[in-house]
Amino acid sequence: MDTKTQHGYLMLADIAGYSSFVAKSELEHAHDILSELLELILNHITTVFTLSKLEGDAIFTYAPEEKLNRGETLLELIESTYAAFKDLQGAIQRRTTCQCNACRNIPLLDLKFMVNHGDYIVQSIGGHREMVGTDVNLIHRLLKNHVADESGWRGYALFTEQALSHVGLKPDGLQEMSETYDIGEVKIFVTNLNDRYQTACDQRHVVVDRAEADLIYEFDYAAPPPIVWDWLNDPQKRLKWEFADRHMFPIFMPKGRTNVGAVNHCLHGNNVVMIETVLDWRPFDYFTVTQDVMQAVIMTITFQLLPTATGTHMTYICSLLPQIPLPMPASLKLAAIKSELDKLKVKEAYEKITQLVIQENQATADSTL
Repeated sequence: MDTKTQHGYLMLADIAGYSSFVAKSELEHAHDILSELLELILNHITTVFTLSKLEGDAIFTYAPEEKLNRGETLLELIESTYAAFKDLQGAIQRRTTCQCNACRNIPLLDLKFMVNHGDYIVQSIGGHREMVGTDVNLIHRLLKNHVADESGWRGYALFTEQALSHVGLKPDGLQEMSETYDIGEVKIFVTNLNDRYQTACDQRHVVVDRAEADLIYEFDYAAPPPIVWDWLNDPQKRLKWEFADRHMFPIFMPKGRTNVGAVNHCLHGNNVVMIETVLDWRPFDYFTVTQDVMQAVIMTITFQLLPTATGTHMTYICSLLPQIPLPMPASLKLAAIKSELDKLKVKEAYEKITQLVIQENQATADSTL
């Protein structure tokens, strides 16, 4: 393997409370619980990141810069992984009738993330890959921090200044702190993941029912859900597959993030052709939007992403609400609108993503050779 310097994100996912949990629990039961949780974390993170090493209670991964152009995808990956961790943690508690210490001590566990951005080299030694570099050393030092002491948070995401700069967004409730190591003072930014998880649990779900849909399309892509999610939502990537001379830009982003209530304008020349509003946002499972097209029709669309053995199965489920005052029965009005939508090449646009994903996969593979 070529030991050239690479640039990108470095991330450690670490199970908080691991040592205390093991010390207070029966080893065999504790091992089974921890293995299940670690496998879930690994499966989620490696949809985007590459595994470098399993380090006991931590998973060390990296992602080349070109694989994460949209910084928001990183935040969504962290939050969705944390949500899956908390869901499984709760499910393990609910499904067991065992009264052993390991089962009783499951609430001691939480999940935290350390994220850095910088240079690294992936070298091969004795058939094993090893990452080296100053930024690799820094992220491991960050595991020893005072976040829990100062904030009381056990489940959190910690970003170095350079990582947050590349993300380009500041998560809600971000707190600035600093840590001092042998390399000097390091400025860090930390957000409480448990608060974000609770907020997501409290939000209502908005999904278009297949039985009531006017349009249903299904597509298969050779990439995991987070990558497909990126293609569906990154404004620059949408320009590559939508069949329109459009420019999409956000006009309202709640707390600086794409979430429920976010509004986008899609422009064609100097005229607004579509206003898109987010109704539900569940990375990387599904999202629902309304699209007000020329004030003629309101399209409510749910995009469902299901992981498969070869990538992602995406279902486009759309309900149409005509706004134009045509003197005709509702069924004929709906047929007329569907005919007009065919001219927008909606189905062809999402099919175009298939080839773009393949090209991106090849470009990423070539860059790491």
